[in-house]
Formats: sequence, structure tokens, C-alpha cells
Amino acid sequence: MTETGILDGIRVLTLEQVHALPWGTAFLADLGAQVIRVESVDHMQDRRSGPFPDGRAGEEWWNEGGNLAYFGARNKQSLCLETVHPKGKEVFLKLVKNCDVVTDNFRPGTMRRLGFDHESLVQVNPSIITLSCTAYGHTGPWRAAGSRARTVDAACGLSYLTGYEGGPSARASSNYMDHSVGNNVAYALLLAIYHRRRTGEGMRIDMSMQETGVSAIGPAILEAQRGISRPRLGCGHVWKAPHNVYPCRGEDRWIAIAVSNDDEWRGLRKAIGEPDWAAAPRYDTVLGRQQNRADLDVQLGRWTATQEAQTLAHHLQQHGVAAGAVLTAEELICNDHLRQRGYLQEFSNEHAPWVGPRVFAGRPFRIQEIPLEIRHVADLGEHNAQILRELAGLSGEEIESLAGEGIISNRPKATEPAP
Repeated sequence: MTETGILDGIRVLTLEQVHALPWGTAFLADLGAQVIRVESVDHMQDRRSGPFPDGRAGEEWWNEGGNLAYFGARNKQSLCLETVHPKGKEVFLKLVKNCDVVTDNFRPGTMRRLGFDHESLVQVNPSIITLSCTAYGHTGPWRAAGSRARTVDAACGLSYLTGYEGGPSARASSNYMDHSVGNNVAYALLLAIYHRRRTGEGMRIDMSMQETGVSAIGPAILEAQRGISRPRLGCGHVWKAPHNVYPCRGEDRWIAIAVSNDDEWRGLRKAIGEPDWAAAPRYDTVLGRQQNRADLDVQLGRWTATQEAQTLAHHLQQHGVAAGAVLTAEELICNDHLRQRGYLQEFSNEHAPWVGPRVFAGRPFRIQEIPLEIRHVADLGEHNAQILRELAGLSGEEIESLAGEGIISNRPKATEPAP
């Protein structure tokens, strides 16, 4: 691997906001691709989203947000260009000539109205790869529907499966769909880049958030075809028991325990001191424990409530029982295991040094020869002149003219983020 990364020489032009697409393109930036994030002073959700130091945005709030450093502008370049302006559109198309990939997460139809749809861009660059990441894709009757991750959770069937037993649907995670879709974005783009290197041909990628979610509930879809209903079970399981989170000593402290077979059940009984209640015949089999899971949870919870969560998790693991303390975000930052694996990274944004260092989560895999840490977080419009000069071939006078007309910028319109 070179110092610049395994995707050195790949150039991505991305029109992106919020989570899913920025998370996907950040993978390519981590791997050494030149990812040019096209921003607009009228659409700055990522720079507004925080979290800000002490919960308050400062004078240069557009550089202070933690989410911006984690996925938004991570290892990317920033070009603040108003593409809706005719001159901005002209500049964008000049850049397309010298790029390998163009991505967007606008509603279907927006790129066509701008003249940036795949068919138009192919006329500019015949080997271009384009990817659109939308809620429901660019075809089908739902293609124009607006959405957020929460509503896609519902439309893909995920929300129906989550919730407590006998209760209504409950959201599993605020970012589950965003991050899983972002992973698919990176996967699809890497495949397209590999294909182009072999054949010289570009391609069109139509990425759907809904379909990503549907693919995550495959077992439920198969069961439905056989007339099998899958009830909501909270943290429970269809046949495993005990399989839940149980209270521990202290305020809002919990442990997750999952027993899959009779050997693990015997290990759990031994770990908790062979109490009389655990010897009841109704708990002797997998089926018996599942049918009596409510009583089993009550009995086990009474004992775990007297124990410290992390100490108990270690104790149960020593007896062959799958168990994990429910860790808070604060505990994860200090977690020895994650630190020893090199998963956590401390990073300070050079454009907001007053914020100080923050600890960020890393990538969930290690490749010794490929560093994947945050190296740089782009200031708004930081690379305007460089990109327009080197890739669009504009002169200094032309760049100054664009700045004077407000077609490129390096500062937001607002003095503070919207509440």
C-alpha cells in the first residue's frame, strides 16, 4: 500500500447531506480516494447537527460539530458551490470530466432537473460511475416519496418486528438504516470501481434505503410465506431463554444474558450458585425454558439485581455463558478492550482547535497496512480554489469572479446554526 491509500487516483464528486451517503463516501476517503464534497450555503444540515462542545455552538459552529468530523467532511475536500446557478452548473460539469464517480442523495428527479442525471453526465464523461442513494429508489410508485430514516424503518418492515412483547412498535436505533445503507454505498462503489478498472466502463447504481432494510429481515419474510407470524419479543428470542437484559446493582445498570442450549443453562446455574428455583423441572429443556421465560426472567433478575454488571459479565463468561454488561457511551470511550485494539481515535479538528480533542469510534476492522483513521476535516469551502484551478481549469480571475457573485463561498450565510 502507498502512503496515499489503496484508492489513490480515484476521484469522487458527491452531492450529499445527513448520514447515509456521507457515511458511505467517507469509507472511500479513508481508503485514499479524493472525495470532493459539494456543499451549499443553503443546505448545511451536517455542519449544523453538532454535537457541539458543552452543547452550545460557538462562533465558528460550522467546524465544531462532532458528526461532521465523524462522517460528514471526514478525510474529504470541501467545495462550496451553488450548483443551481447556471455558472455553478457549468463548473460542476467541468469537474465531472475529471472525476470517476458522482454521487447524490436528492429525491428522484432533482439531478435530472439540474442536468446532472446519469444520461447527461455520460455525455460529459462516458466512463462515469453514478450512484443515487434515495429512500425508495428511482423506479416504482414510491420513488418520489419523501422520507427520513425513521419512516424507512417502518416501510421496510423493521419497525413491525421491534417492540416489547404485547406492545406497540418501538424504534431500534436512530441511525440503523443510515449506517447500514452507508455500508452498502461503499460496497457498491467499490464493486463499480473494480469493474471499471477491468473493463473501462462506468455504470449507474440505484441505491434504495428501503431495500437495504428489507434485506435485514429475511427470516421474517420467509416465515410469512409459510404462514408463520413473528411476535414482538423485546429483548427476548423465539426459542432461546433466558435471553434478555436483566437489572444490576446501581441506577439504570443492566446485563444481557443469552442461553442457547442445555450446556449453557447448566453453566448459568453453576455460576449463580445452583439456587433451588433453577432446579425446577420446567427449566430442564430448551422448550420448557422458552415456555416459562417470563417466570425465568423474574427469578434470574432478582439475582442479577444484587450484582455489579461488568464483574458479573466476566463471571458468567468464565462459566461458558454469553453475557455482556450494557455499556454507556461514556464507558465505551474508556473501554480497555477497544483501546487496546486501536479502535478508538482521539482527534482534534485543526479548524476548531478550541474544541479540543475528541474520541471517535473507528472502523470495525483492522488491516495492518491500511490506516483508516480521521486525518483531516474540511473547513467549508476550504478547497474551492484548488479544485477549481486543478480540475476545472479556471484562472484566478475566474475563481475570484465566482466568489464575488456568491457562486462559491467559504462562510455560511447564518451567524449561528438554526435551533
